[in-house]
Amino acid sequence: MAAVQAGQVWAEALTQPVLRVDVPAPTKDKPQSKLWFAHGTWWAWLPVRGGSSVWRRTEAGWRRQEELDAALRGLPGQADVWAGGDSVRAVLVEPSRLAVATLRWDARTARYRAAGAAAEFDPGGETETATIARDGAGRDWFAYNSGGRMWVRASGRSWTAPIEVSRVAASGDDICAVVALPGEIAVIWSDQEHDAVYFRRHSDRARPEEWAEIEVIEEGNKTADDHIHIAARGDGALFVATKNSVDRVGAPQQVLRVRSAKGRWTNHGYALLTESEQPTRPIAQLTEDGARLFLLHTIGLKGQRPARSVIVCRSTSPAELSFEGGWQRLIDGGAAVNNVTGSKARLPRGRPWIVRASDAEGRVYEGRLDGGGGGVG
Repeated sequence: MAAVQAGQVWAEALTQPVLRVDVPAPTKDKPQSKLWFAHGTWWAWLPVRGGSSVWRRTEAGWRRQEELDAALRGLPGQADVWAGGDSVRAVLVEPSRLAVATLRWDARTARYRAAGAAAEFDPGGETETATIARDGAGRDWFAYNSGGRMWVRASGRSWTAPIEVSRVAASGDDICAVVALPGEIAVIWSDQEHDAVYFRRHSDRARPEEWAEIEVIEEGNKTADDHIHIAARGDGALFVATKNSVDRVGAPQQVLRVRSAKGRWTNHGYALLTESEQPTRPIAQLTEDGARLFLLHTIGLKGQRPARSVIVCRSTSPAELSFEGGWQRLIDGGAAVNNVTGSKARLPRGRPWIVRASDAEGRVYEGRLDGGGGGVG
């Protein structure tokens, strides 16, 4: 393997799909994480025609866990996954329907089993996406957009009624994402109507409806767009990969919004729009020790027929952010590959880490990140 240059990952572009499902763009949508590592292997939660599906990475390739099909049949398929220990919980999305499904590991059979029926919810309007997180008190939260407003529900003996975290209506195109911090849960959302990106926290000790005041991460200059993806460090620092609405050749199209462990926000533009390349749909992934940050996004190759796009990646130090040069093609399937997705967990040293993207024909492609131990697996 060639030596890795500053900012690079390694020079392997993966071109062949690792699996295919019967719905388009199965790795969407922007803030969601569909992968997790548990019990010595990788897992993925993907939509299929008629419901959801769970897949396991084996030595013979990815295999659908058909024993879960009956429990997941008829549920929405667009998933955001939280995983910890022997438990997996996913919030599942359709435009006018939400559900939360739970899996538990059965050590006797070495398989996941459905932990009862999924809880289903009416979002009260059309919703584009939803995300899920668990706070330090063991309470699960999912956040979603509906009617231009941002909502959460919290678990308990039963799920709470919807709680609005926004104060004014954003555009119908805006979305939110929820993330766990030390002693807190927080929601970040875009507001293109008021040209701002907002943040709001909730203490683990507070009642579900008791939230801190709204913080402005940035406002003005077309800073908002409905692309948000969060990587969280254990000390409370956040790295939020977002898109802006500048849409001008020569200008950054994306903004990395960084929250320090002490709660201070800074905003860093990156990924220039050029005559030939259009960056979009960014995500962020962190190493376990917090020493490396991986930034990934789609590059639309303008003017190509049929349409074509690739997934690019670079790594940088969170302490000394760098965005110039060093972008590598990570996934190049020869088609319009989009919607890169990863895991909520941080990348352990010495273990290859994967991300995935997909195309309009349901083909799913895989890219691999090196968290610092060498090799790509």
